[in-house]
Amino acid sequence: MSQPPYPQQPPYAPVPMPPSDERMWGMFGHLSAIAATFVGLPFLGPLIVFLVFKDRSGFVRGHSAEALNMTISLIVYELVLGLVLGVFTLVTLGIGAIFFFVAWIPAVVFLVFTILAAVAANRGEVYRYPLIFRLVR
Repeated sequence: MSQPPYPQQPPYAPVPMPPSDERMWGMFGHLSAIAATFVGLPFLGPLIVFLVFKDRSGFVRGHSAEALNMTISLIVYELVLGLVLGVFTLVTLGIGAIFFFVAWIPAVVFLVFTILAAVAANRGEVYRYPLIFRLVR
């Protein structure tokens, strides 16, 4: 039986992170969602942190997955809310347009919960966002 042309294990092993780095990158997993919102892709920051550090730290993986789930949920909530408000505006012949300020409520809630999650991650605590779809684990 001959040896395969490639090694059985990867040539490198993920290096575990020190606790201070875990807390820092867990916090950045949440705050990167706020930063990526300015580009219009709020899921991009947590996705990058998740993909880069998921194998190195369970703590960072958990926090970045939570942040990614929160941004996906926010996008779904905003799309559904925009659709409902648009239909309501059409049905009421434009009178419903005065309720479009309601579309800002999920974004403000997202901002508050993201800051709370970043503070919890910096303390080394686990944080779970309420009312989100947990698609990424």
